Amino acid sequence: MPTSSSPQNQRGASAVEMALILPLLLIVVFAIIDYSRFFFIRSTVTAAVADATRLAVLPGTTDAMIAAAITQSLLDPVNQAAGQAPNVSVTPAQRNAGQPVTVTASIPFSPLILPQFLGKTLFPQNINAAATMVVEP
Repeated sequence: MPTSSSPQNQRGASAVEMALILPLLLIVVFAIIDYSRFFFIRSTVTAAVADATRLAVLPGTTDAMIAAAITQSLLDPVNQAAGQAPNVSVTPAQRNAGQPVTVTASIPFSPLILPQFLGKTLFPQNINAAATMVVEP
């Protein structure tokens, strides 16, 4: 009994294999895209908060100026991080020389490609960033 198979018996095998593997491959590729977007937005928010904290330690800076600096950085046409205004908090409200000031920002995040499959379990609902510096005299 011959054990070798002829090419006619293998016709269409690669198409079936591709049909089985392609959905998994696409899910992995789309997950990589969403994770890349998540890490890009997180680094953008972190940089915006760090810049706003540098502004917050200067004398005469208001909370509105700090929030505007973060929002401007996140809504910059080059960044287009999330397209939504962040929630910004600055503590303490009264800043005195030599005391630390903490700037915190939170922006909602939702995956673009895989929200209905794995989005709720793999990605956080918000991206948060905080930075602390000492107020200059």
